[in-house]
Amino acid sequence: MRRGFTLIELLVVIAIIAILAAILFPVFARARESARKASCLSNLRQIGLASMMYAQDYDGFFPCDDHIGNPHLRLVTQLMPYMQNRQILYCPSACSMGVSHIIETPANLAAGNISYHYYSFDQLPSTAPPAGPPDHMGWIDRFFYAQRAGFGDTTRIMTVQAESNQWLASDWFCKPIVRAVGHSVHGGDAGALNVLYVDGHAKFFPRQAVLDFK
Repeated sequence: MRRGFTLIELLVVIAIIAILAAILFPVFARARESARKASCLSNLRQIGLASMMYAQDYDGFFPCDDHIGNPHLRLVTQLMPYMQNRQILYCPSACSMGVSHIIETPANLAAGNISYHYYSFDQLPSTAPPAGPPDHMGWIDRFFYAQRAGFGDTTRIMTVQAESNQWLASDWFCKPIVRAVGHSVHGGDAGALNVLYVDGHAKFFPRQAVLDFK
C-alpha cells in the first residue's frame, strides 16, 4: 500500500529547505559581489592602460580633469580614443547604490558622469561643485582631498614620473572617509574600495582607504 507524506513530514521538509536557503542565499550574494569587485578592478586596470597610452602621446602627462568627482567630461573625452568600450567607465556594483548618475546610460556618458573618482585635476578643490543630493560631488575634493588627506587647496596634475603608489583613480561610491560601523559595497570595512595606482596596477583596499591615500 502506497503511503503519502504526513503534514508534519511536509512541514519538516519545508523548514529544512527554508534553512538551507537562508544559509546559501548570502553565500551566493557574496559570490556575485566578489565577481563584480573583480570586474571593477579590471575596469580600473583598463582605465590605467588607456591613461598610460594617453601619457605616451602627451609628453608623460596623464589625462587631466577639473576635479576628482563627477562630471568627468574632459576625462571621458581624452580617454575615448584609447578605450575599446565605454563599459569600463562604469562599475557593475553601481546599480546597487541607488545613485542614478554613476550607472551606465547614454545620458551619463554624454555628461561625463562615471563610476570612478579621478585624481589628476587642475582646478582647486574649493571650486568644486557643492556637495549635496543628487550628485554629492564636492565632498571628495573639499573634505577628503583638501582636509582629510591633508593636501590642502591645491591642484594635482599627474605625470608618469609620479611615485608608483600614488592614486590615479578609485571607486566613486565607497567614501574613503566613512568611519561608521558597516561594510563597503565590495566587502571589507566601511570605506574600503578599489584603487588604481599610477604604475597601472589596481587592488582592493579592505580598510578605510584614507589610511592608504597617496
